Amino acid sequence: MNRFGDIDVSFKRLPPVYGYHAEKLVPIEKALEPIEPQIDELPHFIKIAKRYCHFPSEHGLTHDQSAAIYIYTMEWGETTLYRVLNDALRSENRKALKIWFPYLKLFDTALDKFPTVKEVVWRGVPIDIGKDFTKDQIVTWWSVNSCSSSVNVIESFLGNGKNATLFSIETINGKRISGYTEHEYEDEVILRMGTEFRVKANTLNHPNGSHVVHLIEIDDNNAQPLSSALNEMHLSAASSTTSIPTPGYRSILYISYCHHPNSAESNFHRLFSHG
Repeated sequence: MNRFGDIDVSFKRLPPVYGYHAEKLVPIEKALEPIEPQIDELPHFIKIAKRYCHFPSEHGLTHDQSAAIYIYTMEWGETTLYRVLNDALRSENRKALKIWFPYLKLFDTALDKFPTVKEVVWRGVPIDIGKDFTKDQIVTWWSVNSCSSSVNVIESFLGNGKNATLFSIETINGKRISGYTEHEYEDEVILRMGTEFRVKANTLNHPNGSHVVHLIEIDDNNAQPLSSALNEMHLSAASSTTSIPTPGYRSILYISYCHHPNSAESNFHRLFSHG
């Protein structure tokens, strides 16, 4: 399982993670020192992250903040950092998270420096979990959530698509970290731990057993979902002679899915039919 498909469907009710904001910023070696017993050869991977991370940073990240982002996106086995971190974030033992606080401080302050994006992003798993999501259900993902702005990236992890579940997510607080990851082509957008969603509609099912789940990020400070903002853009464009950029092909597919269920089936078929 890759980080774009590291999705929890246990739907646990957990308290939010508090306390790490009060931590002092420390070098990444010091921040991850308490985690060394849990992750094989962690000092070696920290060195790799510091060597290859994006620094100097045009977004103002320190070397250690950039390395904190980079090491989160690395893959090296069962004890890959993001897997161990996300397991801890989903645990009911919230006290056990305290050893992660110095790293979370580095990681979270790094995210603060990236642009916030309001767009459709994607996740996916090669198994059937679509049946676990129903219209108007409220879902909280307690982990750090890796998404891609490119559906093609997610498709590449889904094999032939049979029994796969694709998540189409309207985010309003995503953090674009492209250029700071191990693989730059993945167009990665991070949704922070504890992000809450509403399921827009019942799962769209394809005859081959695949599914699309449509989620809308919930934000108390901005209750307007992305689809409403896009509709307003469309109406403004129709009544004005000023041209605006046309959404990308995949965004157009997504909007047609929201408003034209019949064409959604055709678009869904296009995503998952590979012979």
